[in-house]
Amino acid sequence: MLGGGGTVGLSYHAGALRALEQVGGLRPHDTGLIVGTSAGSVAAAYLRSGWGTEDLWGLALGTHPSVVEAEARNTQMFSPKFRNAPELARRTLGSSFVLGRSVVRSPAPVAPPGWLGRLFPGGLFDMAGARSRFAADLPQAWPERPLWLCTVDVANGRRVVLGQPGAPVADLHRAVLASCAIPGLYQPVRLDGRTLVDGGAKSHTNLDLVAAEGWDLVIAVAPTAFDPSDRPGTLVQLVRRGSTRRLAAEAALARRRGSEVLLVRPAAAAVHAQGYNLMRSTGWARVALAAYDTTARVLETPRFRSALAA
Repeated sequence: MLGGGGTVGLSYHAGALRALEQVGGLRPHDTGLIVGTSAGSVAAAYLRSGWGTEDLWGLALGTHPSVVEAEARNTQMFSPKFRNAPELARRTLGSSFVLGRSVVRSPAPVAPPGWLGRLFPGGLFDMAGARSRFAADLPQAWPERPLWLCTVDVANGRRVVLGQPGAPVADLHRAVLASCAIPGLYQPVRLDGRTLVDGGAKSHTNLDLVAAEGWDLVIAVAPTAFDPSDRPGTLVQLVRRGSTRRLAAEAALARRRGSEVLLVRPAAAAVHAQGYNLMRSTGWARVALAAYDTTARVLETPRFRSALAA
């Protein structure tokens, strides 16, 4: 289970997954299922498309050839969808509606008429840079090995898991973009008549998805939570409390259903490296290094050693 956390969260995944392989002996490629949410969907898609933890590590440190090529193309993370003040105003209203529908569960949602959606489109920015990177790095075809990417349907606030049986059919690029479409910030993605946004609107890890699946071992990497055994400062704890508590509740549910659950969460040093701006384009190497170091220490504990050895 690879959780959300913006570009900083992707860097955290790079370090944590590298430690899981080098110290814990677990190759993500060998897992029976990878579930990704938001930033975790990017890592999951790369891993299921043949990239290894060393490749993700290189992305975070800026040494991978793909990074050099992307810099040469000057791709942008935030391409404005508006050209003037009136367009900004209309998109701000539309984005507020999308954000509200994504996080507030209404018992009887009423879909707005199509003309209203066209007049007030949701999303202030376009993920042009991400789209360019995915086109260069990833295949469009869905990977053969099991991969689930979590999104939320704006119309009803329900989770839609792309790659799961019965889910809308999507190519890999659009599926990742949908899982990363932060409500209100990025434009939603239309798939099979549905308007989809970031799966983190429901849960940052969506760990409860696998509670009834009967997996022997579930490993959740949660960049936006914190490790209670090595807590960050009080203010950061308050900011991350909701994510941390939900993760703990979902993990408890999976354990009651018989799964061994290992939680990889940022310790104080890793949280400090992440900072407050999870969408920044700098400092990724520091985040990855801190994630590697703190994850490596957790992997040396008896519980992690025993679970991974089994």
